[in-house]
Amino acid sequence: MVIEWKSMLFVIVILFIALIAIKLFEKKVKLNAETKRKLFHITMGLTMLTFPYIFNSSISVAILGIIAILILYFLKNTKLKQTIGTVLYGVKRESMGEIFFVISIFLIFYLSKGDKILYSIPILILTFADSMAALIGKNYAKKNLSQQNEDAKSLEGSFMFFMVAFMATLVPLLLFTQVGREETLIIATIVGFNVAMIEMISHTGNDNLLIPLTSYAFLVTHIQLGVEQLRTNLIILGVIFILVTLANRVKAWSKLALVETLVIGYLTITLYEIYAIIPPLILFLTVMRFPKMRENEKNNLYDARIIETNICIGTAICGIVAITGLKKEFFMIYATCYSMHLVINTFIRLKYYIKLSEIDSVLIAIGKGIGFIFIPSLIIQRIIFQEWISLSMLFVMIIAIISSAIAIYIKKKEIKDEKINIDNGYMHTKIVLIATTIVSGIQYLQSL
Repeated sequence: MVIEWKSMLFVIVILFIALIAIKLFEKKVKLNAETKRKLFHITMGLTMLTFPYIFNSSISVAILGIIAILILYFLKNTKLKQTIGTVLYGVKRESMGEIFFVISIFLIFYLSKGDKILYSIPILILTFADSMAALIGKNYAKKNLSQQNEDAKSLEGSFMFFMVAFMATLVPLLLFTQVGREETLIIATIVGFNVAMIEMISHTGNDNLLIPLTSYAFLVTHIQLGVEQLRTNLIILGVIFILVTLANRVKAWSKLALVETLVIGYLTITLYEIYAIIPPLILFLTVMRFPKMRENEKNNLYDARIIETNICIGTAICGIVAITGLKKEFFMIYATCYSMHLVINTFIRLKYYIKLSEIDSVLIAIGKGIGFIFIPSLIIQRIIFQEWISLSMLFVMIIAIISSAIAIYIKKKEIKDEKINIDNGYMHTKIVLIATTIVSGIQYLQSL
């Protein structure tokens, strides 16, 4: 396979010129760190839009990405950070945005397989919507939606993001595809709204990865749909929005946590099917019930990152299903994942807030995970796919659920006072990820 070195060199030269030009421009016009970063962000995005025209090979883009990451590492960890590196690293907050940007470009290029529309729209949204939202939010925002350790997000910035994302989807579809006008309008609305919500809940620069990937996912899943199905999807989005708005009465959930719930609900239905919403919905509805929330729990705010740690694996499975089409094969793995999350959350509540013994907390948590999510999902599997899972896989999945309770008991054994925070949330996610990976591996080996 031919490596397109000339195209790679062209891109690298353009980006170095941009770094130097922004640094020189700063000497004439005072620019804050965020403005410099976003100017370079836009330059990168415009350059990446040329990729379908100058690259034919994903390998070339992958090599370019590796070179770019090495250059970024060099800029961040040498004396250059104090010179041209200030364009990227002048902001005080910790961010991996530039690394995520490089990774997302390669993934979208690879997934789009030469389709210029499927490649360009996510990159346009990433380039312009994200930059405009950040600049408007920083300079004109009055309504901050974030709480606790959530990154600051403004209503004004999010609205601007929606408008730019809407136009970045609408115009290319109208001008360069055969998609009907009403279909285009609905698709642009759905893409713009959902991606704006995703930007609202992003943090530490992961919007540079989430925005293009979810934009691509919404495009792929909607662009071939007929107008009737698109209208139905728009209604579903509206219903979920109303339900989440009503859920805002629950004071244990932050506003951004509810936004994340809205996005994940629609994303799950879109990437999988409507029945796939049942396991995360049960988790959402029962995690603070059965037993009822105690007074000492009401001061703990469940923020967007806590929600993220409970849904990231399930959402990733939805993405795998959308790519592979293996809905039947993954459904009980997906349900087992959410069962384990319910087990872990229940154990934490019983042990550290309701003050039950370790053995009682473990047993009740296992019973709740199996009874509330796993067994109903088995019934759904039978109704939807007209078959049960094998006894061996049933045994493996139940063992995984039990193991999650044992694992969280071992991890928390030395902790006297549990606090709901992002560090604990990620630790819980690691337990579920390991168990889910093992279950998936065993099922794959059995299918050979």
